[in-house]
Amino acid sequence: MLKNLVLLLLISAYVNAEITLKEITSKPTCRAKDFLIWQFLKQDITDKEADRAYAQATGKNYKLKKEYSKRSNTSESDYKKLCRSKKDLFSIDDKECFKLALSSYKTLKMTNAQREKLAKKVESKQFIELLKIQSEPHSAESYKKYSADTVLKMFIQTTASHRRKNLNINLDKEFINYLASSKKMAQFIKITTRDKSLNKLRTSILNINPKKLNANSNFILALHQLKFHNKAAAIKHLKQTYKQAKYAIDKDKASFWLYRVSKDKKYLDNLTLSMDINIYTLYAHEMMSVDVENYYSSLEIMNSKTKINLQNPFEWDVLRSKIKKTPENELFGLASQYKQKCMLPVQSIIIQKAYSHKMHGYIMPYEEYLRDISNDDKALVYAIMRQESAFVPSALSRSFALGLMQMMPFLVDAMAKDMKEKIAYDDMFKPETNLKYAIKHIEWMKKSLYHPLFMAYAYNGGMGFLRRYLKTGTFSNEEYEPYLSMELMSNRESREYGKKVLANYVMYKKILGEDVSIIHLFQTLKYPKSTDRFRTQS
Repeated sequence: MLKNLVLLLLISAYVNAEITLKEITSKPTCRAKDFLIWQFLKQDITDKEADRAYAQATGKNYKLKKEYSKRSNTSESDYKKLCRSKKDLFSIDDKECFKLALSSYKTLKMTNAQREKLAKKVESKQFIELLKIQSEPHSAESYKKYSADTVLKMFIQTTASHRRKNLNINLDKEFINYLASSKKMAQFIKITTRDKSLNKLRTSILNINPKKLNANSNFILALHQLKFHNKAAAIKHLKQTYKQAKYAIDKDKASFWLYRVSKDKKYLDNLTLSMDINIYTLYAHEMMSVDVENYYSSLEIMNSKTKINLQNPFEWDVLRSKIKKTPENELFGLASQYKQKCMLPVQSIIIQKAYSHKMHGYIMPYEEYLRDISNDDKALVYAIMRQESAFVPSALSRSFALGLMQMMPFLVDAMAKDMKEKIAYDDMFKPETNLKYAIKHIEWMKKSLYHPLFMAYAYNGGMGFLRRYLKTGTFSNEEYEPYLSMELMSNRESREYGKKVLANYVMYKKILGEDVSIIHLFQTLKYPKSTDRFRTQS
């Protein structure tokens, strides 16, 4: 009994152990140190201690800045907030405060005379031009005398309601291609294609020359052309996308869509030759009955020991830096130094880099903590883990997502409270703890979602985000679905994350010996009964 009481007291002391300023000062500057500082700022400390701790941070993390602003006596953040909140721009004498307060949203509500008066106070030539164009009649003719940057900035920096009411105008072919010379055209295209109320502009952008745009804008316009049933124009944009794309995934995406639009199997042949493993190449391999061969699922392991603790984010930071600095011709030699079982993720990361990421690792560490779940769940957990942390237990994101499955601190807090457990964030760097919490979270998601892609979306962007997206009429039975819905999700991070996790899932299902068809997984997305409980079931 006494032994158990002592053990409980030790656990309690560990969980509630406070981070000290001395501990922070002893650590090298890195993300892991920022994480320590963030936790320190949440403790009962003085304003001076908060200042001394924050001074040692990289200062790039918004969570860190937010926590510091709560604890510090500094008036800098209050000064900026006060200035930005000022509505009467003419009453501000302080030059720095005036610059902070100045915004196109405020000047939009002014009269032409007020803008002319304000221009005398403004030092920025670009903003003066913006004031001038805001006073113009809402017509293409009146905008033609301005630079493309000014026209597009005026469009981008205004409100959605103002765009719909005043800027939804027809632009002739010559003028829309003049505007396309600006780098801001990419943002213009994103806004226009996503807002169905801008019908005149949505028609105008169909006339943009593909050579005027970058790869991403060409791809967006290709899909936009398909909505207007302009297959020939879509193909031109897709070919330009392929030509301009710098990364394999983007070239593969263009090839996939060229096949979907043209039905020419040469694009599938091209995809089977790609050295990247993604949803597009997996689709092509299945369609052409060709096996994927450029991957491994196991590596040589030796029974030696290592002094490196991969559950320590500071030690992982040092090791990651070492890998980054190692010359390409020395990478295989470096990988051979990490053949211990606990260092399997490190060995795999180095080998993939040594192969220039043309050989892909689908390793399965930590299996001892996944014995109680089905192979399907195991495939999903590995698919997420591979994407989230590359299997490194001390992985730490910019937003302080923790460990193998990148559990967010707020989620850990909520789950620990629900499970009636006390836990330190450092516990999330232990594989057994991180996986325990992640699996429980996934079990909760499975009550509403039945498809690995939707599980990935929700894991990354949240259940609320996914529910709202599904209820906008996405993943329907219309032409080019479900692919259009997968490509047009506005949340870029969740969109690309979902694709990667789905590809990982398919690979792990195959490695675990379970039949899986990515074509079937795609088609299933169109049937709510098989995917989720949010949409109308049919």
